[in-house]
Amino acid sequence: MGKGRKATPDAIKILRGTDQPCRMSGCVDNADKITDVKRILSTSRLKLLPTKRAKEIFKTKANQLIALGVLTELDIEHLAVYANSLDVLFTCMEGMRKPAEPKYDKNLQLTGYITRPETKMYKQMVDDVNRIGAEFGFTPVSRQRINQTQPENEDPFKNLLDNL
Repeated sequence: MGKGRKATPDAIKILRGTDQPCRMSGCVDNADKITDVKRILSTSRLKLLPTKRAKEIFKTKANQLIALGVLTELDIEHLAVYANSLDVLFTCMEGMRKPAEPKYDKNLQLTGYITRPETKMYKQMVDDVNRIGAEFGFTPVSRQRINQTQPENEDPFKNLLDNL
């Protein structure tokens, strides 16, 4: 038995005027840009933001991205991961401020100090935050890439006439 006829693309349904919501395939070609932080409802349901500081970081960075006009619905989870990573990084910094624990041998002689476990996690979180932050334009180099204006298309004939 055959599969039936091919599905009509949404673009053709729009041209024909039969673009009723019940007949559309539901495929979205572009993501809508978010214009207000209040439109972001899914973060309250996400468990990625367990602390108050992570939620504040998320709101602050979301407002910055909204002001730039680059935040879409597709970026919300990625931004939540960034906010949580930055929160863990700050927690590691607080843990690293505690004094190092001394290490003794059998004769109770000081042989050195035990490095704090937060140090390794701190290094990993710095890498993660920088990598994710670069995708959003939070680093100076990536911000320059976002703020760059598109080069104007110059008319080659005008350049030729100016040079003559």
